[in-house]
This record gives sequence, C-alpha cells and structure tokens, in this order.
Amino acid sequence: MGKQKRKPNDGYEHYSHGDARFPIGIHKTIFPPNPALRGLSEYQILYTHWHSEFEFFYLSRGECTIVIDGAEYQLSPGDAAFIPSNAAHRAYRLSSAHESVFYAVVFSPQLISGSAADAINEKYITPVINGEIVFAPVFKRDVPWQSEVLDRLISIMSLYDYTPYDNDPYSGRYPELFLREDAECPELFIKSSLIMIWYECMLHASKADAGGRTSSANRERVRRAIEYIHAHYGEPITLGELASSVYMSREYFSHIFRQCTRVSPFAYLNNYRIRRSMELLETTDMTVTEIASLCGFNQVSYYNRKFAGIAGCTPTEYRRCREKKTPPEV
Repeated sequence: MGKQKRKPNDGYEHYSHGDARFPIGIHKTIFPPNPALRGLSEYQILYTHWHSEFEFFYLSRGECTIVIDGAEYQLSPGDAAFIPSNAAHRAYRLSSAHESVFYAVVFSPQLISGSAADAINEKYITPVINGEIVFAPVFKRDVPWQSEVLDRLISIMSLYDYTPYDNDPYSGRYPELFLREDAECPELFIKSSLIMIWYECMLHASKADAGGRTSSANRERVRRAIEYIHAHYGEPITLGELASSVYMSREYFSHIFRQCTRVSPFAYLNNYRIRRSMELLETTDMTVTEIASLCGFNQVSYYNRKFAGIAGCTPTEYRRCREKKTPPEV
C-alpha cells in the first residue's frame, strides 16, 4: 500500500503510510511471551526511528515504556501516546512474561488539512509540527477527554484487518493492515474521527516550554548520528567519529544523545548491532563467527557476552529457539 523506498536502515521510516490519495497506515505488532529474554533491564519492541507523519501509538496488551525525543512514558494496556512529526521514538518492555501487542496509527498532516495554505494547516497543524504547540503525550482512560480520544482511535483501528498476513509474531515484521472490505464509507469515517481527535488534542494542548526542550538542531544532529550508526555498524566506530560526524565535541555529543534517546551512544550502537545479528541468525546459515564479524564484533567471545546481555541467551540458543519458534526456557 503505497510503499516508497528510502535509504535503508537510516532510522527514517522506509515507506510512506497509506497512499497519496489517503495517507494513513495502521500497523499491528505482536511480541510473544519471553522471546529469547531472561530478566533483562530492557527489551526493545520498537527501535529508534522517526518519520514526517504524526503517529498515535496504542498499546493493546502488555506494558511498555515509550521514549519520545528523550522523554519516557509508561504505558499500560489501553493507553496511547502521541508522537509528533519527526520525533525520534522507540519503545521497550522490562518483562517478557506476557505478550505485548501494539498498534501504530501513522498519518500525514495532509489528511487533516486540505492544503499547506489553508487556515487549518496554518493554525492547527504547522504549530504542532514546529513544536510551538504541544499535545498531551499520553492518553489514559481515567481522563474523560482522553478516554474519548481512545474510543475514536479504537473505532478507526476496528476498520482494519490483519488476516491477509500469515501471523508469525517471531518474524519481527510490522505489517500494514488493510481496510476491511465490508466497511462502509471508511475514508469519511476515519478522516472525520481524526479531525475530532485533533480537535480534542488542540483544546487541551499547551505552548512549548523552550527551556525544557532539546533544540531542534541538536535533535537533528542525534538523528544524523543514528543514520551514521545504521550505515557503518559493521565497521569499527569510536565516540570521536560519531561526535565529529555531527560536528560536536565527544562530551557534549554524549550528553545530547542520551538526552534524546535515554541511552548512551555505545549502548545504542551495541543494541543495533545485536539487532542486526539477530536478523542474520534467523534468516541465514552463516556461522556465529561470520555474523559477529559482519555486525562489527571483532571477537566472537565479546559478541557472545554482549548478545547474552541483551537477548538473555547465546546466539546459538537464540537461533535454535527461533528455528523451533519457541522461546528459550528460563
């Protein structure tokens, strides 16, 4: 549905959502209980990325923490979060005892406003994109107006269907759902519902606190550093190289990176390398030594230690459990 390739693995979302005629996409992601995880501090269920569209992240099952431009929010089942345009965001869970299921409702600003020159765009869209107006970051049932927003989000999601996919929650895919064929006038309903959601968010919005925000220039530098990591993760990377790639000192770069992502540059780098190695363990017959080298680990023993620290098991155990499509025993 309207997939448009961008530069791969750069942190920017690699496809458009929906299509030019109706620019909205809804994705459903399932993480089963205990997927190769043994009591770790964090397990990523959504890796750091960003896109020009707005997003509502709805948690259906499980609990998680979502990080939006460095701010952390705890979500329980039935909660949602709003992600502004171009905001770097990720999500993780602290326990693998239960299934995690979340939806991403991602839509272009043009779905709400007719054109860049109209009053709606000027008064209610552009200020949100520019960060001048800030919506509530999290929506919960115990706040009446937020409960209404949640109901409208659920009504939108109910018009989409997951069944065209062979549901394999171990595959790591984030499939875009399809509009149900039996839905009546779905585009009208979805657009009108989004406008009412936007209306409620605008009524309860606040002006940005300039002193409490990371500058847009620094956020952009962090995004470029993440792009650099994604492009060069298989090579030796030093903190100095990362900092110089965005024209910052090492100390200030580390501070800004952690402020925006809540992890250090090297924690992010190692997490990303392990993530890429997991994909190779699942999809290729390469040896563990070969995979370690391709993903930037010169010593397989160091790779094994880092892998165990993140996945809770060895690479060999991870591959074995994925082949059986069962999580390793704790």
